[in-house]
Amino acid sequence: MAEKEKYKDNRARTWTSIVYPESAPENWKEILDGYHVPWVESPLHDKDINPDGSVKKAHWHVILLFDGKKSYEQVKELTDAINAPIPQKTANTKGLVRYLIHMDNPEKYQYKRDEIVCHSGADVDEYFALSSSSRRAVLREMTEFIKDSEIDNFADFIGFCLEKNELDWFDVAMNHNTLAINKLIDSIYQKHNPKVESSKNGSLDEKVAQVKELRSQGIKLAVIADTIGVSLATVKRYLNK
Repeated sequence: MAEKEKYKDNRARTWTSIVYPESAPENWKEILDGYHVPWVESPLHDKDINPDGSVKKAHWHVILLFDGKKSYEQVKELTDAINAPIPQKTANTKGLVRYLIHMDNPEKYQYKRDEIVCHSGADVDEYFALSSSSRRAVLREMTEFIKDSEIDNFADFIGFCLEKNELDWFDVAMNHNTLAINKLIDSIYQKHNPKVESSKNGSLDEKVAQVKELRSQGIKLAVIADTIGVSLATVKRYLNK
């Protein structure tokens, strides 16, 4: 048994530690950057709550992402340089990255994803990828929003996603269900801007009837003019007939 323990591999590629503002050097980020190891910095956790209701001491979570396995002693050299508590290895990098903003812990304060900072080439986007079931739920949310808001322009919708930082919506709309979202938005556009087949070749009475029908639906005069293929002044005359 002792022989097995002697050769047990306690190294890992992913390690984590906590950094406290009051004990870390002011340039602690630059110190870590100097080791040229990919690492991830959480938002400052200053709203975490203890079981007794008191606010936890503010801190950052740090994730070190090594290319190869590193021992505790090797990693401690880095954490000692920034006066951080002892490092801990992790086998679940995805869960740890998502914990930086409490993504899977809705009972905890929700920090912003765009406040996660990646250093020295670290990339965490893959850890936030939606599962198939989550993507379907997001698509349903988007569909209901588009219908309720009667959005009839794809660019406007994408602009909304970016402005409101709806990153999951943006990802689904641009990378997964673009065609479905486009068709939904186009159908709303067609509803707002109905096309009247062969309207340009109809008789005067037919055109007058078409204009009045479109106007009764609340369609704007300029849109009616474009649809029928006549001037705005002519549309107004049709409505007076």
